[in-house]
This record gives sequence, C-alpha cells and structure tokens, in this order.
Amino acid sequence: MLSEQVHATLELSEPASFARLSEHLPIAWIEQALAASGTASIRRRRLPAEQVVWLVIALALYRHQSIPDVLETLDLALPNDANACVSKSGIAQARERLGDKPLLWLFEQTARAWVAQDAAHYKWKGLALYAMDGTTFRTADSPENRLHFGAQSYASGKVASYPQVRGVSLTAVPTHLVADIAFGRYGCNEMLYAKTLIERVPDDSLTIFDKGFLAAEILWGLRMGGSERHFLIPAKKNLQWERLSGSEDDGIVQMKVSPQARRKNPALPETWTARAIRNKDSDRILLTSLTDRRRFKAADIIACYQRRWEIGVSR
Repeated sequence: MLSEQVHATLELSEPASFARLSEHLPIAWIEQALAASGTASIRRRRLPAEQVVWLVIALALYRHQSIPDVLETLDLALPNDANACVSKSGIAQARERLGDKPLLWLFEQTARAWVAQDAAHYKWKGLALYAMDGTTFRTADSPENRLHFGAQSYASGKVASYPQVRGVSLTAVPTHLVADIAFGRYGCNEMLYAKTLIERVPDDSLTIFDKGFLAAEILWGLRMGGSERHFLIPAKKNLQWERLSGSEDDGIVQMKVSPQARRKNPALPETWTARAIRNKDSDRILLTSLTDRRRFKAADIIACYQRRWEIGVSR
C-alpha cells in the first residue's frame, strides 16, 4: 500500500538539511510554482512563500518533529534582529497564505520530471510500465475533515478514529515513483478516481491493474483515449466470455458490456475483446490488450504481471 510506504519512509528518514532537500528539488521549480499560482511574496517576510513551500515538504518528511523544530533544524526563517523566533501563529498564517495551488503545481512538475528521466532505460518491449492501485490515508481529526472526507463505518456501528482520504495512484513499476494520483472523500468509489487518472496515462505504456478495476469503462477508456495504451489485469472468477480464437491457455475472448455500464456511458460498445492468458502455476487468468503473440509472448506477460507485486511489497 502507498500509505505503508510513506510511513516506512518516515520511520527511516533522518533529519536533513535545507541543502540536501534542494539537491533534489531545484529552487527554480519552487519559483515557477509560486509564479504560476500567483502566490509569490511581494512584501519581505521572515517566512516568505518560497520558504513556506520548503517547510511543508519538510513537515511531510519529518512528522515526528514539531513545526518549530523543523523550522529551526532547516534554518528556514530569514534572519530578523528584532525577533529571534517565529511565533506559532506566524507559521500558521504563512501556511494559510500559501494555499495548496503551488504544492499541486510542484507535485505535477516533479512527478513528470522524475518519472520521465529514466523512462527510456526501463521500458519493457518499448512500453513504459505502470501500476494502478487504490489506498487510504488518515488525516487530522477535525470536524471539518470529518464532514468533508468522512471515515470508514464498521458493522458494529463504530466509526474509524480518524477521517480518511481515499486515493488511487499511478506508479512507475521500475522506479516505484508515483507518477500521478487522484484522491478525495472516503465514501467515493475507487473507480471514480481511477477514471480521472485514465485520461492522464501516457501513450506507449502498459498499465497493470488490480482485479478490482476490471470494468469496460476503465479498460476500454484506456485503450481509446490515447495511442498504444495497454492494460494487464487478472480476470475475476465469475467473469464470462466467448472465446473467438486461440486456446484456453492463450486466446482472444469477447465479453459483453453490462446494460448498466452502457446507460452510464452510452459511448461504450456492446462487447469488448481481450487476450486471455492462463498462468498454469497459479491457475490465474490474465486479461490484456497485448494481442500480438509474436511480440508479447505469454510467458513474458505472466512474468511482467509479477512485477506489479513489487509495488505492493515496497509500499
């Protein structure tokens, strides 16, 4: 799970210096994020907007430390002879002035750049490998967060101790870098977040899905929304199809799109096809849009699917 990976990173992380953070995040990107969102500081403050961006990033890495401690450790506040320290209210006001737009811009920029920098080196048969997976995060327990995000309700009637955020991430399999993410209310189905990510999956790619995302709207939408955007997903046990060609171990199958799905999305076809490959070791059947048997051998596709679990283990 992505949330487990974040927690593990936090436990292993040692306090860093401002210089170490800036080695991996060019200052020019910070400036562009502030300019693009119109949040650059005009008046000179002890905590100008660019310093607050660094503070927010550092707080995500070192959550076991208090905000003043992180501020002091990284020496983020600009010098001021009149006042040696920044008050807690001053920090809160600085964070509120910054807002979330610069951080969203910065995430999108870093995700694109860091995933792309080694993409060509790690391609699998000419395709970039991604995995799409769902997860949940805990957020601060406040009336506002409970009202906005909600939380899990148990059969006993109890509600989770913390408000929860549901998210779906698109992760580069070779490097384990998060390329994109969509998140929001806990009560929303993962499929709704997945649909927003599908639109942004790069061309010339293979996305490995968990079987929970097996839906014509997701997989057909992936194929139709770009060039050479392929899927690989395990079939559900009760899934029915008609075999059009090939064998039980490796054949082309046709599946019907449910009337409910077509009512929600009239653009969906009545049927859709995929290649069905049986993994004899696990008796699992994999569905994929990689239909060229000469280029994409069944054994290679099965081995490729196993790489999806690298994401789960690392998280």
